[in-house]
Amino acid sequence: MPLKLRLTGYAYLVLYPGLATPIDAVSVLVVDGEKAVLVDTGSGVEAAVKAIAASLAELGYPRRFSIEIAVNTHGHVNNSGGDWWVHDVLKATIAARPPDSRWIEEGDEDRTAARDYGLRFRGVPVGLVVEGDPYELSLDKITLSMIHTPGHTPGSQSIVVEGEDRLVVVGDALGSLSNKWGSSERDWWRSLDRIKGLDPGILCTSVRCYIGPAAREYLDMVEKEGPSWIDEDQR
Repeated sequence: MPLKLRLTGYAYLVLYPGLATPIDAVSVLVVDGEKAVLVDTGSGVEAAVKAIAASLAELGYPRRFSIEIAVNTHGHVNNSGGDWWVHDVLKATIAARPPDSRWIEEGDEDRTAARDYGLRFRGVPVGLVVEGDPYELSLDKITLSMIHTPGHTPGSQSIVVEGEDRLVVVGDALGSLSNKWGSSERDWWRSLDRIKGLDPGILCTSVRCYIGPAAREYLDMVEKEGPSWIDEDQR
């Protein structure tokens, strides 16, 4: 079923875990005039593609706006597995930070965690390899800032959308760590501090969005619990 949920005056939630499959990450569409940016693309399996396509159509795509860029928070399949559809069908440019950008292009099934989910990762060209920190992307009236927040993966980034409420999409930046992804606990703590310093009015992880005081409460909880490692040997 299509989803119509406005997060801010510019941003809409178009996919989340359970809308199509349990593994799909939150996907946010930012619309500014006739231009739009998609933040994360879901798992890319058939059900997820149909769900996100229906949500986009309900919001007016392609009549109302065009999607020029899809920005990945990081290279894991539940967040960027739908890049192939966005690139091949919607004809949008894929954006990601290295080294995650390389994993996406190569379809690396280990570093994208595709093998862990029993999925295939369809490699796709990354037309915008994000290097600046922050890297700013201007639409019509608003600017998206891509902030480097490594730890979960070396190329994890958080997307900041200014407006009546500051929306920050962090993906799995504060998620679990693994040696096979090149995770860093030191970077994780630094990224947490940086995200807290943004003082988000709305904070979206890969799992859900937290609004108002709930965003600060979530960050405080994450800080109290600290990072977790999925490897038996850890670090």
